[in-house]
Formats: sequence, structure tokens, C-alpha cells
Amino acid sequence: MLFVLCLLAQLSGCTNTRTVYVPVPVVPLPASLTAETPQPDLPDPFTWGASLNLNVALISALAQCNRDKADIRTFENNRAGQTDGTIKR
Repeated sequence: MLFVLCLLAQLSGCTNTRTVYVPVPVVPLPASLTAETPQPDLPDPFTWGASLNLNVALISALAQCNRDKADIRTFENNRAGQTDGTIKR
């Protein structure tokens, strides 16, 4: 019986916990993710071979934009894990 009373005393000691919110500064997005993606110039003269090179440059620019968007989504998902700029401790 004494053992049970000791356990009850230990359990009631846990009721005095309190939640403290610590402010965390908002981290801005890196400038490299929001920078403008350079647009490839149109070749002069515009030949079939030059158009193929332009297609490669355009696809590369599109891939860079998609990488930047994916990085921004990752960044925002990490930021969303923090509620109102605070972390619960």
C-alpha cells in the first residue's frame, strides 16, 4: 500500500509543468531563390542548329526555376513547422 502512495505522489508532481514559448526570428528566403532567372538570347542568325541550342538553354532555365521553387517549398514547409514564429519548449 505504501508503494502505491509513493507512486501517486510522484504522478501528482508532474502537474506543475508550464508551457513557455520562445520567440524565434523569421528567417527570410535566400536572395538566390528569388532572383530573376536569366532569359536566353535569341541567336542571330536563327538556324536549325541555333534553335536546338536555344531549346537546351530554355530547358536549363526552366529546370533552374523548378529547383528554386522546390527549395522555396522545402523552406516554407520547414517554416510552417514553427507556429507563429515560436517554438514550444
